[in-house]
Amino acid sequence: MNFKHILAVLMLSLFSMGVAQAAGSPIHEDYTALLAASDKMLEAAKAKDITAFTTSASEASDIAKDQGNKGNSPRLQRISTKLKQAKKAAKGGDFTLATSLTEEARVEMNKPDTKPTFGGTTEGGGRQGMFGEY
Repeated sequence: MNFKHILAVLMLSLFSMGVAQAAGSPIHEDYTALLAASDKMLEAAKAKDITAFTTSASEASDIAKDQGNKGNSPRLQRISTKLKQAKKAAKGGDFTLATSLTEEARVEMNKPDTKPTFGGTTEGGGRQGMFGEY
């Protein structure tokens, strides 16, 4: 009976370490489909075509929703918000604002993935301590 308890504790501790490792790894997302949709949005904005812009924006919104179902990403939420704002601006006829919002979303999509800081104060690492960086 005692051996079963020890074995259960070891198994649970190994499982929890695996979950902590998975939660700390950076998210690698593929934005190629969203970049293609945003290219269509920019072309429609240059042509000042409201219907083409809204259909491209709806397509981009659907792609973002599908990617959001696979994982919860703060970057994807920011991108999706910018694209929705751009769609609303284009419906109102303000193509300069729609273009700038789409460009901001593209900048967010093109940002490189960074390592998590785990509460540290420096980019990609921890804090400087008595025994080095941790």
